Amino acid sequence: MKDAAPVVEVVPYDPAWSERFQVEQRLLSEALPAALSIEHFGSTSIPGLAAKPIIDILVVVPEVDEVVAGLRPLEQLGYVYRPTAFPEDSDHLFFAKDTDGKRSHHLHVFGVTSPVPAENRVFCAYIAAHPEAARRYEAAKRRAAELHPDSRAQYGAAKEEVMTQLSAEARLWSRSADSEAGGGGGWSSTVT
Repeated sequence: MKDAAPVVEVVPYDPAWSERFQVEQRLLSEALPAALSIEHFGSTSIPGLAAKPIIDILVVVPEVDEVVAGLRPLEQLGYVYRPTAFPEDSDHLFFAKDTDGKRSHHLHVFGVTSPVPAENRVFCAYIAAHPEAARRYEAAKRRAAELHPDSRAQYGAAKEEVMTQLSAEARLWSRSADSEAGGGGGWSSTVT
């Protein structure tokens, strides 16, 4: 018999997501004392945007190998290391955490030289600053969740085309903002 609860569900924005991140940020700062940054990112970090109710956390560390060598503090917080989640990127560690039997957090740990955190920051800032882009992104997520409620992988693949388009728009926007600022850094903010 199929479980009635879907694996993938997109729900309206919940202001409590920010608070849930802040609680986790404090716990992670103790578990990962070498972390250079611990940031809320992804859809739950963007006010007003519907999302899967899973808090995405981005951590930048000096060396990912040191995190792998000392997993115990993360395990004590309920994080499960998924070494095969991003096999093509040795500078990206992924952990999943369930609360009350349901996925509640995704933890992405990157080495300091990885370009991915900056790309994610730009994407989130672009979506937050452009309501039309946010609507397109939300529509794609809702459609993907309706089509693939039982598969995170298929859900991700179903929204990939829109994600690719929006990522390209975000890069152009960021370069434009950088140019307007005289090349002195343009957009620089941490989505929290």
